[in-house]
Amino acid sequence: EDFNFGPEYIIPKPFDPRVLTWVAPAVAEAAMASGVAQVEVDIDAYRERLKGLLGGATAVMRKFIRRAARSPRRVVFPEGQDPRILRACAILVDERIAEPVLLGSRDKVEAVLREQEIDLDLDRVEIVDPRTDGELEGYVERFHEQRKRKGVTMELARIQMRERNHFGMMMVAEGRVDGVVSGISLSYPDVVRPALQIVGMRPGATKIAGMYLMLHKSGILFFGDTTVNVDTDAKTLASVAEMIADEAKTFGVSPRVAMLSFSNFGSVRARSSSTSAEAAAILSERRPDLEVEGEMQANLAVNYELQRKVFPSTRLSGPANVLIFPNLEAGNAAYKLMRELGGVPAVGPVLLGMRRPVTVLERDCSVDSIVHMTALTVVNAQGKT
Repeated sequence: EDFNFGPEYIIPKPFDPRVLTWVAPAVAEAAMASGVAQVEVDIDAYRERLKGLLGGATAVMRKFIRRAARSPRRVVFPEGQDPRILRACAILVDERIAEPVLLGSRDKVEAVLREQEIDLDLDRVEIVDPRTDGELEGYVERFHEQRKRKGVTMELARIQMRERNHFGMMMVAEGRVDGVVSGISLSYPDVVRPALQIVGMRPGATKIAGMYLMLHKSGILFFGDTTVNVDTDAKTLASVAEMIADEAKTFGVSPRVAMLSFSNFGSVRARSSSTSAEAAAILSERRPDLEVEGEMQANLAVNYELQRKVFPSTRLSGPANVLIFPNLEAGNAAYKLMRELGGVPAVGPVLLGMRRPVTVLERDCSVDSIVHMTALTVVNAQGKT
């Protein structure tokens, strides 16, 4: 539930997650100011300790929020007039996580803030209207030059560049901002397509991939591919696994990669299981520094005792934390089932393989999810500068 203070919500509900982290520090601060408190405390440090009590998922994301806040980056939000985006930006500037750039009409942004009673200081954000921005014509020319042999005329380039998602991608490509967060009102392909056309893949990358972080009580699990590659072969699976394993390291996790299948170590001969086994072999040869095993069933991958019993010569030193699914259907279904039936918090999708940080939001994402994804975008941008 999205709680917003106003005429309909004045007294905090006990299950509002902000009760612990805002009300308790406010009471402590008032007690110190009035002289009632017997002990002086650092309010910011007290609030951080309280946030750490909210559970594993919150604790994990707080680490990235703190990393982002050490060196905030400029992040553009093409859907800058959306209430959820504006509420998230209020948190982002308050906690100094990012420097938001909102695309849209200033008048419309101000109207939404008034109507929704959102407390966002517009002096702390930048608002850019693509239709009147001074860089528009230059962006049109660059986009036409990039796509003129793909059927994009100058007229079409101008139409598309006036559209906020395309304009935001060009801002990222040109280095005017450090990253983009988009997708709350668009389909996934409608965000990824212009990202590939304008921002492009990082040097050396042959594929992009979608990853979800599953914040399980036992630790972080990295799922892939969950959103991008419909048709997969062994080379694609190996590339996806390599990108996710490297990304896991940025989270302070030593990756242990499992190529998943319905069979275990050649127990069943089938095209899909052979593809997963081949992918494991390709990645093991390419990256001998990584722990890679497979093909194997999902229960063996995460149950190390069972894995060693079935296959004593496993190359993994513990339960797998990078799970590579044999196809997009399996990966997409798996993270959604864990989230909906298992109650495991999911953070994503994280788009890997792009030249600059591009983050795609789910349409039904919460304000907290937008804040978390923006923090990951900032941390990603920090690593690219």
